[in-house]
Amino acid sequence: MLLLAASAFALAPHGSGHPCGTMELREERLAGAGPAIEPVAHAGSTGVDTEHFHLEGNRYTATDEELQQLGDIFEEVWAQEIDTMGYEAPYGTGSAKFNVYLENMGDYLYGYTDVERDGKTPYIAINPDMSWSGETTEDAWKVTAAHEFFHAVQFAYDYWEASWWMEASATWMEDEVYDSIDDYDYYLGENSWPDYPEISMTAEDGWHEYGEVIWPRYITTFHGGAASEKQLWEACADQDALDAMVDFFGSETDFNDALVDFEVRNVLGYAGYEEGADWWPMYTQDLVTDSSKLPATAAPTEYIADYLGVNYWRIPVSGSDARTLHVDFTAGTLADGTKLKWIVTVVGTDGTTWDTTTVTTKGDTSLDLSGFGDTWNEGWVLVGILSENTGVDHDQYGSNPKYTKIPPAYSFTASLTDGGGDTGTVDTGGGDTGTVDTGAEDTGDTAVADDSGDTKSPRNRQDDTGEATPAGCGCDSGGGASGAAAGLLLAAGMLGRRRR
Repeated sequence: MLLLAASAFALAPHGSGHPCGTMELREERLAGAGPAIEPVAHAGSTGVDTEHFHLEGNRYTATDEELQQLGDIFEEVWAQEIDTMGYEAPYGTGSAKFNVYLENMGDYLYGYTDVERDGKTPYIAINPDMSWSGETTEDAWKVTAAHEFFHAVQFAYDYWEASWWMEASATWMEDEVYDSIDDYDYYLGENSWPDYPEISMTAEDGWHEYGEVIWPRYITTFHGGAASEKQLWEACADQDALDAMVDFFGSETDFNDALVDFEVRNVLGYAGYEEGADWWPMYTQDLVTDSSKLPATAAPTEYIADYLGVNYWRIPVSGSDARTLHVDFTAGTLADGTKLKWIVTVVGTDGTTWDTTTVTTKGDTSLDLSGFGDTWNEGWVLVGILSENTGVDHDQYGSNPKYTKIPPAYSFTASLTDGGGDTGTVDTGGGDTGTVDTGAEDTGDTAVADDSGDTKSPRNRQDDTGEATPAGCGCDSGGGASGAAAGLLLAAGMLGRRRR
């Protein structure tokens, strides 16, 4: 039986539960528990066989028609993921059929992938009742089969790869196999991933990692197509996912460049993505309502970007004279004074094309970008952290509290100075990644200490209703209040956030 009750998956809107139980069961196995069901004991005694799969019911009386329909779907998935895309077949399929079960799971859980008692051979369980999902049962089975079977494929490369990357990749595979269904769009919808860009890319909270599907979508859209995903999983056999990504892009600097390009495209209407028009706008904050109120200072006290997350600060610019946007950034540190590696980007855009300049630093720094007023009518300041150990816990499977710390604070002051000049290399927002200025490189030491221990409520945010503090005030910038949030996960009871 399932080791985690479906009622524990407190999430919205495909219902109130985890879409996939695979990672939870993997953690149970790490703790010494056995498989969720004992398939070896009865597999093959009843059910339906297809070329590659054996299907039967488990605590569910499945009809042959249901099993055959599901078997046909899994054969479609096999044909795409193994025969066409060339991924390694799951362990054990060379000598035996892959076991798939229709298993009663209640509402809000699509299915899961686990390994049998030998600790190697994967099997899949699928929920027979998908009436709560918002899709037809057939379409829900299709995307679930593509997702769960890719978990079994992942196990052949690295069973213990990071959960966030496994779920993001499996969600990406749903759309690769069944492009017309687009069920994955839900995770990029309202009150989901785009509303929380400050959360770490590597967060594993039972929800955010599904929305992180946009990262493999970015890689395969702008960096080599679907073959890039396979290349990364082949590298994951010997490396952690992020190390494989650094090697894939070429260097840490190249990875950072791609991260900036990813962040800019997302805030500028998902520029260049085929299905980006279907996704919810990114959450942003206005530094000022118009450029006449510059200089102004941002000094956030909550929801600060964590490791590989980002804060978006918008600066509208009016007028026709070319001016330079100047940003003075003040870096925060951990409580013991340990420096973090910050990544700060200034963006100029006319809504269609853009230019950027980026600095990675462990200390205070300044950035300048010209062309505002004549070439660019809008600016953005993007702030994030490249140091992993900020003390923020995003792991729902661990024993520590989740989202009870915020990363170290920072501040910056933005001003406009007279004078034009070269606006740099312009990115048109097309299918290429454009040119991203990397700015100064980091010269500091690696961050190794804990966070300061400041606390905040996990969710139920209210919006920031005020503008940033004018330069020289010395006050906080007026972030909104956050209420208490119940349950294990973040999505339940979210309040909408003000956006542009």
